[in-house]
Amino acid sequence: MSDVLLSVKNLVVQFGKRRRPFTAVNDVSFDIYKGETFGLVGESGSGKTTIGRAVIRVTPTSGGVIEYNGQKINGKIDKNLDKDITRKIQMIFQDPMASLNERAKVDYIVSEGIYRSTDRETRKKLVDKALMDVGLLPEFSSRFPHEFSGGQRQRIGIARALIMQPEFIIADEPISALDVSIRAQVLNLLSELQKKRGLTYLFISHDLSVMRFICDRIAVIHKGKIVELAETEKLFKHPLHPYTRALLSAVPMPDPVSEKNKVLTVYDPSVHHYEKDKPVWTEIEEGHFVYGNNAEIRKYEEELEK
Repeated sequence: MSDVLLSVKNLVVQFGKRRRPFTAVNDVSFDIYKGETFGLVGESGSGKTTIGRAVIRVTPTSGGVIEYNGQKINGKIDKNLDKDITRKIQMIFQDPMASLNERAKVDYIVSEGIYRSTDRETRKKLVDKALMDVGLLPEFSSRFPHEFSGGQRQRIGIARALIMQPEFIIADEPISALDVSIRAQVLNLLSELQKKRGLTYLFISHDLSVMRFICDRIAVIHKGKIVELAETEKLFKHPLHPYTRALLSAVPMPDPVSEKNKVLTVYDPSVHHYEKDKPVWTEIEEGHFVYGNNAEIRKYEEELEK
Protein backbone atom coordinates (compact mmCIF):
# COMPACT_ATOMS: atom_id res chain seq x y z
CA MET A 1 0.00 0.00 0.00
CA SER A 2 2.65 2.53 -1.06
CA ASP A 3 0.75 4.19 -3.92
CA VAL A 4 -1.30 7.21 -2.84
CA LEU A 5 -4.74 7.19 -4.45
CA LEU A 6 -6.27 10.20 -2.67
CA SER A 7 -4.36 13.07 -1.11
CA VAL A 8 -6.04 15.78 0.97
CA LYS A 9 -3.84 18.78 1.74
CA ASN A 10 -4.77 21.63 4.11
CA LEU A 11 -8.48 21.24 3.33
CA VAL A 12 -10.80 24.01 4.53
CA VAL A 13 -14.59 23.97 4.16
CA GLN A 14 -16.67 26.94 5.27
CA PHE A 15 -20.40 27.56 5.31
CA GLY A 16 -22.41 30.73 5.76
CA LYS A 17 -22.04 34.34 4.76
CA ARG A 18 -18.71 35.92 3.95
CA ARG A 19 -18.73 38.18 6.99
CA ARG A 20 -19.55 35.41 9.50
CA PRO A 21 -18.50 32.10 7.95
CA PHE A 22 -18.60 28.85 9.90
CA THR A 23 -15.53 26.68 9.44
CA ALA A 24 -16.64 23.04 9.36
CA VAL A 25 -13.26 21.62 8.29
CA ASN A 26 -10.05 23.37 9.29
CA ASP A 27 -6.65 22.62 7.69
CA VAL A 28 -7.12 18.84 7.32
CA SER A 29 -4.45 16.71 5.59
CA PHE A 30 -4.17 12.96 5.02
CA ASP A 31 -3.32 10.39 2.32
CA ILE A 32 -5.25 7.25 1.40
CA TYR A 33 -3.34 4.40 -0.24
CA LYS A 34 -4.65 2.12 -2.97
CA GLY A 35 -6.43 -0.94 -1.64
CA GLU A 36 -6.72 0.19 1.98
CA THR A 37 -9.67 1.10 4.17
CA PHE A 38 -9.05 4.49 5.76
CA GLY A 39 -11.27 5.37 8.70
CA LEU A 40 -12.44 8.84 9.70
CA VAL A 41 -13.98 8.82 13.17
CA GLY A 42 -15.48 11.55 15.34
CA GLU A 43 -18.64 12.67 17.07
CA SER A 44 -21.64 14.20 15.29
CA GLY A 45 -20.78 17.61 13.88
CA SER A 46 -17.03 16.99 13.81
CA GLY A 47 -16.82 17.49 10.02
CA LYS A 48 -16.19 13.92 8.89
CA THR A 49 -19.16 13.74 6.51
CA THR A 50 -18.29 17.19 5.15
CA ILE A 51 -14.84 15.87 4.20
CA GLY A 52 -16.41 12.92 2.36
CA ARG A 53 -18.81 15.19 0.50
CA ALA A 54 -15.94 17.53 -0.41
CA VAL A 55 -13.96 14.61 -1.87
CA ILE A 56 -16.91 13.55 -4.02
CA ARG A 57 -17.40 17.19 -5.13
CA VAL A 58 -20.85 17.61 -3.56
CA THR A 59 -19.65 20.24 -1.08
CA PRO A 60 -17.42 23.05 -2.42
CA THR A 61 -14.09 23.64 -0.70
CA SER A 62 -12.90 27.01 0.65
CA GLY A 63 -9.19 26.17 0.67
CA GLY A 64 -6.65 23.42 0.27
CA VAL A 65 -6.20 20.79 -2.41
CA ILE A 66 -7.76 17.37 -3.03
CA GLU A 67 -5.82 15.18 -5.45
CA TYR A 68 -6.94 11.88 -6.95
CA ASN A 69 -4.20 9.89 -8.69
CA GLY A 70 -2.10 13.05 -8.68
CA GLN A 71 -4.79 15.24 -10.32
CA LYS A 72 -6.48 18.13 -8.54
CA ILE A 73 -10.22 17.42 -8.31
CA ASN A 74 -11.61 20.21 -6.11
CA GLY A 75 -12.70 23.59 -7.41
CA LYS A 76 -13.09 24.19 -11.15
CA ILE A 77 -11.83 21.27 -13.22
CA ASP A 78 -12.10 20.05 -16.81
CA LYS A 79 -15.48 18.54 -17.77
CA ASN A 80 -13.90 15.28 -18.91
CA LEU A 81 -12.03 14.94 -15.60
CA ASP A 82 -15.24 15.73 -13.71
CA LYS A 83 -17.04 12.96 -15.60
CA ASP A 84 -14.18 10.54 -14.98
CA ILE A 85 -14.08 11.33 -11.24
CA THR A 86 -17.86 10.92 -10.99
CA ARG A 87 -17.47 7.34 -12.23
CA LYS A 88 -14.36 6.43 -10.25
CA ILE A 89 -15.50 7.86 -6.88
CA GLN A 90 -18.83 6.70 -5.50
CA MET A 91 -20.58 7.18 -2.15
CA ILE A 92 -22.68 4.91 0.08
CA PHE A 93 -24.98 7.11 2.17
CA GLN A 94 -25.93 6.79 5.82
CA ASP A 95 -29.71 6.45 5.55
CA PRO A 96 -30.65 3.82 2.93
CA MET A 97 -34.27 4.97 2.89
CA ALA A 98 -33.60 8.69 2.42
CA SER A 99 -30.98 8.10 -0.30
CA LEU A 100 -33.27 5.98 -2.52
CA ASN A 101 -36.01 7.39 -4.77
CA GLU A 102 -39.26 6.05 -3.31
CA ARG A 103 -41.10 6.48 -6.63
CA ALA A 104 -38.53 4.61 -8.72
CA LYS A 105 -38.05 0.88 -9.07
CA VAL A 106 -34.78 -0.76 -8.08
CA ASP A 107 -33.88 -1.28 -11.75
CA TYR A 108 -33.79 2.47 -12.37
CA ILE A 109 -32.22 3.36 -9.01
CA VAL A 110 -29.25 1.03 -9.54
CA SER A 111 -28.77 1.88 -13.23
CA GLU A 112 -29.30 5.65 -13.04
CA GLY A 113 -25.58 6.38 -13.41
CA ILE A 114 -25.31 4.40 -16.66
CA TYR A 115 -28.83 5.01 -17.97
CA ARG A 116 -27.88 7.23 -20.91
CA SER A 117 -24.68 5.45 -21.86
CA THR A 118 -25.99 1.88 -22.23
CA ASP A 119 -28.79 0.13 -24.13
CA ARG A 120 -31.66 -1.63 -22.35
CA GLU A 121 -30.29 -5.17 -22.65
CA THR A 122 -26.79 -4.27 -21.44
CA ARG A 123 -28.27 -2.22 -18.62
CA LYS A 124 -30.36 -5.16 -17.41
CA LYS A 125 -27.33 -7.47 -17.35
CA LEU A 126 -25.29 -4.96 -15.37
CA VAL A 127 -28.12 -4.38 -12.87
CA ASP A 128 -28.62 -8.13 -12.37
CA LYS A 129 -24.89 -8.61 -11.79
CA ALA A 130 -24.68 -5.68 -9.35
CA LEU A 131 -27.64 -7.02 -7.36
CA MET A 132 -26.17 -10.53 -7.21
CA ASP A 133 -22.81 -9.11 -6.11
CA VAL A 134 -24.50 -7.64 -3.01
CA GLY A 135 -26.56 -10.76 -2.26
CA LEU A 136 -29.89 -9.78 -3.83
CA LEU A 137 -31.90 -11.65 -6.44
CA PRO A 138 -32.18 -10.16 -9.98
CA GLU A 139 -36.00 -10.30 -9.82
CA PHE A 140 -35.87 -7.67 -7.05
CA SER A 141 -35.18 -5.08 -9.76
CA SER A 142 -38.92 -4.69 -10.46
CA ARG A 143 -39.76 -3.73 -6.86
CA PHE A 144 -39.86 -0.41 -5.01
CA PRO A 145 -37.56 0.52 -2.06
CA HIS A 146 -40.37 0.40 0.54
CA GLU A 147 -40.76 -3.34 -0.14
CA PHE A 148 -37.33 -4.08 1.35
CA SER A 149 -35.84 -4.22 4.83
CA GLY A 150 -33.22 -1.71 6.00
CA GLY A 151 -30.34 -4.09 5.28
CA GLN A 152 -31.66 -4.87 1.80
CA ARG A 153 -32.08 -1.16 1.03
CA GLN A 154 -28.48 -0.53 2.02
CA ARG A 155 -27.41 -3.37 -0.30
CA ILE A 156 -29.31 -1.61 -3.09
CA GLY A 157 -27.32 1.54 -2.30
CA ILE A 158 -24.10 -0.44 -2.50
CA ALA A 159 -25.19 -1.98 -5.84
CA ARG A 160 -25.88 1.52 -7.18
CA ALA A 161 -22.27 2.45 -6.37
CA LEU A 162 -20.78 -0.78 -7.74
CA ILE A 163 -22.47 -0.59 -11.14
CA MET A 164 -20.27 2.42 -11.97
CA GLN A 165 -17.15 0.22 -11.62
CA PRO A 166 -15.54 2.62 -9.13
CA GLU A 167 -12.02 2.53 -7.75
CA PHE A 168 -12.75 4.50 -4.59
CA ILE A 169 -15.86 4.33 -2.37
CA ILE A 170 -16.80 6.72 0.43
CA ALA A 171 -18.90 4.83 2.99
CA ASP A 172 -20.64 7.44 5.16
CA GLU A 173 -21.82 5.61 8.29
CA PRO A 174 -23.24 2.82 6.09
CA ILE A 175 -24.43 0.65 9.01
CA SER A 176 -25.51 3.19 11.66
CA ALA A 177 -29.17 3.07 10.53
CA LEU A 178 -29.28 -0.74 10.46
CA ASP A 179 -30.22 -3.34 13.06
CA VAL A 180 -27.33 -4.83 15.02
CA SER A 181 -27.92 -8.27 13.45
CA ILE A 182 -27.58 -6.81 9.93
CA ARG A 183 -24.48 -4.68 10.54
CA ALA A 184 -21.99 -7.55 10.49
CA GLN A 185 -23.47 -8.80 7.19
CA VAL A 186 -22.99 -5.42 5.50
CA LEU A 187 -19.44 -5.05 6.88
CA ASN A 188 -18.51 -8.53 5.66
CA LEU A 189 -20.03 -7.71 2.27
CA LEU A 190 -17.92 -4.55 1.99
CA SER A 191 -14.76 -6.51 2.91
CA GLU A 192 -15.52 -9.22 0.33
CA LEU A 193 -16.17 -6.65 -2.40
CA GLN A 194 -12.90 -4.90 -1.58
CA LYS A 195 -10.91 -8.11 -2.02
CA LYS A 196 -12.83 -9.11 -5.15
CA ARG A 197 -12.67 -5.74 -6.94
CA GLY A 198 -9.55 -4.15 -5.44
CA LEU A 199 -11.52 -1.25 -4.00
CA THR A 200 -10.28 1.53 -1.74
CA TYR A 201 -12.56 2.82 1.03
CA LEU A 202 -12.92 6.00 3.03
CA PHE A 203 -15.01 4.68 5.93
CA ILE A 204 -16.75 7.36 8.01
CA SER A 205 -18.19 6.47 11.42
CA HIS A 206 -18.55 7.53 15.05
CA ASP A 207 -18.17 3.93 16.29
CA LEU A 208 -14.57 2.91 17.00
CA SER A 209 -15.50 -0.75 17.57
CA VAL A 210 -16.73 -0.93 13.97
CA MET A 211 -13.65 0.90 12.71
CA ARG A 212 -11.36 -1.59 14.41
CA PHE A 213 -13.03 -4.42 12.51
CA ILE A 214 -12.74 -2.98 9.00
CA CYS A 215 -10.09 -0.20 8.87
CA ASP A 216 -6.35 -0.37 8.18
CA ARG A 217 -5.69 3.15 9.47
CA ILE A 218 -7.84 5.58 11.46
CA ALA A 219 -7.88 9.38 11.68
CA VAL A 220 -9.65 10.93 14.67
CA ILE A 221 -11.34 14.27 13.96
CA HIS A 222 -12.63 16.83 16.48
CA LYS A 223 -14.38 20.07 15.51
CA GLY A 224 -13.05 20.01 11.97
CA LYS A 225 -9.46 19.21 12.94
CA ILE A 226 -7.69 15.84 12.80
CA VAL A 227 -6.10 15.29 16.22
CA GLU A 228 -4.59 11.81 15.77
CA LEU A 229 -3.84 9.36 12.94
CA ALA A 230 -2.33 5.88 13.15
CA GLU A 231 -2.64 2.26 12.10
CA THR A 232 -5.73 0.74 13.69
CA GLU A 233 -4.11 -1.55 16.25
CA LYS A 234 -1.48 1.08 17.11
CA LEU A 235 -4.22 3.60 17.81
CA PHE A 236 -6.10 1.17 20.07
CA LYS A 237 -2.93 0.09 21.87
CA HIS A 238 -1.40 3.55 22.36
CA PRO A 239 -4.06 6.29 22.10
CA LEU A 240 -2.31 9.58 22.83
CA HIS A 241 -4.66 12.50 22.31
CA PRO A 242 -7.20 13.02 25.14
CA TYR A 243 -10.08 13.11 22.64
CA THR A 244 -9.07 9.72 21.21
CA ARG A 245 -9.00 8.29 24.74
CA ALA A 246 -12.44 9.73 25.42
CA LEU A 247 -13.85 8.05 22.32
CA LEU A 248 -12.24 4.71 23.23
CA SER A 249 -13.60 4.87 26.77
CA ALA A 250 -17.13 5.11 25.34
CA VAL A 251 -16.84 1.87 23.32
CA PRO A 252 -19.28 -0.71 24.82
CA MET A 253 -17.66 -3.80 26.37
CA PRO A 254 -19.16 -7.29 25.92
CA ASP A 255 -18.44 -8.23 29.55
CA PRO A 256 -21.25 -6.87 31.83
CA VAL A 257 -18.95 -6.59 34.86
CA SER A 258 -16.27 -4.69 32.94
CA GLU A 259 -18.91 -2.47 31.35
CA LYS A 260 -20.37 -1.64 34.75
CA ASN A 261 -17.01 -0.83 36.33
CA LYS A 262 -15.40 1.07 33.47
CA VAL A 263 -14.71 4.76 33.90
CA LEU A 264 -15.69 7.12 31.09
CA THR A 265 -13.16 9.74 30.07
CA VAL A 266 -14.61 13.17 29.32
CA TYR A 267 -12.64 15.34 26.92
CA ASP A 268 -12.22 18.94 28.03
CA PRO A 269 -10.74 21.18 25.28
CA SER A 270 -10.11 23.97 27.80
CA VAL A 271 -7.13 22.06 29.26
CA HIS A 272 -5.12 22.95 26.15
CA HIS A 273 -3.18 26.21 26.45
CA TYR A 274 -2.13 27.29 22.97
CA GLU A 275 -1.66 31.05 23.51
CA LYS A 276 2.15 30.92 23.42
CA ASP A 277 3.02 27.31 22.58
CA LYS A 278 1.22 26.68 19.29
CA PRO A 279 0.19 23.10 18.36
CA VAL A 280 1.66 21.31 15.33
CA TRP A 281 0.99 18.06 13.47
CA THR A 282 3.78 15.71 14.61
CA GLU A 283 4.82 12.16 13.73
CA ILE A 284 5.35 10.81 17.25
CA GLU A 285 6.42 7.36 15.97
CA GLU A 286 6.46 5.74 12.54
CA GLY A 287 3.01 6.15 11.00
CA HIS A 288 1.53 7.61 14.21
CA PHE A 289 0.68 11.33 14.06
CA VAL A 290 -0.79 13.52 16.79
CA TYR A 291 -1.78 17.19 17.10
CA GLY A 292 -0.29 19.07 20.04
CA ASN A 293 2.14 21.74 21.25
CA ASN A 294 5.71 21.12 22.41
CA ALA A 295 4.74 20.35 26.00
CA GLU A 296 2.07 17.87 24.92
CA ILE A 297 4.36 16.18 22.40
CA ARG A 298 7.02 15.64 25.09
CA LYS A 299 4.36 14.13 27.33
CA TYR A 300 3.19 11.77 24.56
CA GLU A 301 6.78 10.69 23.85
CA GLU A 302 7.30 9.87 27.52
CA GLU A 303 4.13 7.77 27.55
CA LEU A 304 5.30 5.76 24.54
CA GLU A 305 8.68 5.08 26.18
CA LYS A 306 7.07 3.50 29.24
